[in-house]
Amino acid sequence: MRWDGLFDDLEAQWAELDRRALVAEAAELTRGEWSRLGLADRLRGGIGRPTRLHLIWGEHRDVLLESVGEGWIGGMTEAGDGLVVPLASLAAVEGDLGSATEASDRPSARVPFAAALRRLARARAAVRLVSLTGATVAEGTVDRVGADHLDVARHPRDEGRRRSAVRGRLTVPFSALGLVADAGGA
Repeated sequence: MRWDGLFDDLEAQWAELDRRALVAEAAELTRGEWSRLGLADRLRGGIGRPTRLHLIWGEHRDVLLESVGEGWIGGMTEAGDGLVVPLASLAAVEGDLGSATEASDRPSARVPFAAALRRLARARAAVRLVSLTGATVAEGTVDRVGADHLDVARHPRDEGRRRSAVRGRLTVPFSALGLVADAGGA
């Protein structure tokens, strides 16, 4: 009957309008959700993925993103060298950051930059400190970490931190650090 077709057509039009309204509402909710997220949330969503870090001094580093803390990220280069990079050193990030993980979902998200550096000090790891211009500030071992600075015992990268190898000490404010890398690498 013609009336059945008419009602079916009206029902289909209403269903399409409902679907479009639902899609528009979902898109608006998605935009609202994304507007709450910070860069660190996006980076946390990229943990375990290869990521290219474009640094403010014009260089880039390819890393496997491993950790995101409070104002910093950590990763490993293909050569196996570790990097700790303050978020302020990033000019851009290239990689799959299509998902996000909010800080409340990961306890490590609250680990401050100083705590990451203290971990390096405890490990007695040889590091290379790079400034915000990309220049190497010092190579050596992190001795102490304060609230906003660190002390590094300067020594050649191929020698351990022995009294005879130490060529001086340097105090570096966090605000001057572009990245902290394994002394042998990146």
